[in-house]
Amino acid sequence: MAASDFEIVFLLLGLVLILIKTTHVVMRKLDLPEVLGEVTLGFILGPTLLGLYWLKDEPTSLLSNFAFLKLDREALDASGIILSFISEFAVLILLFVVGTEIDFNILKKVKKPAFYSAIGGIIVPLLMGISFLAIVASIDRDLVIPSGVTFVDTALFMAVALTATSIGISTRIFLDLGKIRSKVAQTVVGAAIFDDIISVTALALVVAYVSGALSSSGVGLIFAQIAAFFLFSFLLFKYIVPWLVSRTQVVKDQSFVIFFSISFMLLMSVLAQTLSLAPIIGAFMAGVIVGNEDDFLDIHHDIEPMANWVVPFFFITIGLRVNLAPVLSPVTILLGLSLAILAISAKFIGGSLGSRLSGYDKNSSRSIGLSMAAKGEVTLIFAVTAFELGFFTLPLYAAVISLVMIDSLVVPTLLKIAVERWVILEDTSNPEITPSQNVTAEELATTQVPRS
Repeated sequence: MAASDFEIVFLLLGLVLILIKTTHVVMRKLDLPEVLGEVTLGFILGPTLLGLYWLKDEPTSLLSNFAFLKLDREALDASGIILSFISEFAVLILLFVVGTEIDFNILKKVKKPAFYSAIGGIIVPLLMGISFLAIVASIDRDLVIPSGVTFVDTALFMAVALTATSIGISTRIFLDLGKIRSKVAQTVVGAAIFDDIISVTALALVVAYVSGALSSSGVGLIFAQIAAFFLFSFLLFKYIVPWLVSRTQVVKDQSFVIFFSISFMLLMSVLAQTLSLAPIIGAFMAGVIVGNEDDFLDIHHDIEPMANWVVPFFFITIGLRVNLAPVLSPVTILLGLSLAILAISAKFIGGSLGSRLSGYDKNSSRSIGLSMAAKGEVTLIFAVTAFELGFFTLPLYAAVISLVMIDSLVVPTLLKIAVERWVILEDTSNPEITPSQNVTAEELATTQVPRS
């Protein structure tokens, strides 16, 4: 391919970057999460609405109708491959950043209420999600269960998708209202950390369960591979990475941290896939390990510029990969709305019950429960994984996307009201529960990695 054939790729990337930043400005003006604008932009540009670009196995595009662009099949194919690569890399970066926010110092300080809230916020959505799917499947199985797929397989992915929490949305509200250092806010952060660990691990188990390797190699081997991966990750965290870092102190290069982190993330992703796990599991664990390494505390500052422009491509390509127009009907709209109400209610009930059992009063428990209801990027990643593996129908996939978009519109407003009315700052004479030492409260609140 001649160098000039990449002009269409450069054109697309340049235009998309401009549109991304324009969308960010609009979302901030409306006081809405940026991820909502990114997903919406993808559906506007994609086949669902304007049809300017359709990113699938063989990219097609109405752009080819513009003669002055001189597009041919080869140029469109090249653009599709490159955009797909950026999207896949963006997912790894996103889960890596999520992992870097797993701060064990926070977990130690609020471990009991955070754990209770996380468990409640996982069990209730899991049970309600499976029940919801069972009810819909009993009415119209083909609407939510793909042909040749068992109910259990789809139900497992549905349960995992509903368990995640978006810490970015919640902490932004606490920060804006000056209550980020309240015990409630820090419990929410701790609960979201537990939530991330449990939900990502659950995704690893589900992917391993539904993979072909399970039937050919046996359950024992699959779980042995998973155990080996997490054991090796622990050894890396406890011994190997600290030793390597200590041996590189002589390297007087500020770029060393980001070079090491990205290469480590990619290698861990390959290792995870080799052991029948999703690559995003490896990226997540790499983030956990690097994020808790004392000499790498500035990793957030190093990776933020890259994440800011790369990660939105994943959310835009959600809309570029699929055409929802054929499935948009009163039935599917009702399905999405019902799922959104169920998901928000389940997280609110589960998080509230968990924090109440840990000793919080009614108002604090309600605030924590509502904070746990926020959803965002991680939920979308789980949904994309299930859909691309063939375990979600297109209507169910659309319903989960609708859930995230509705949640992003409703929960921040409700949470702001709840925090203003119910959350108080604790007596500063008590031991203060401080924000993560790996990232400031401001950074934690403004980052676009939900722990959804």
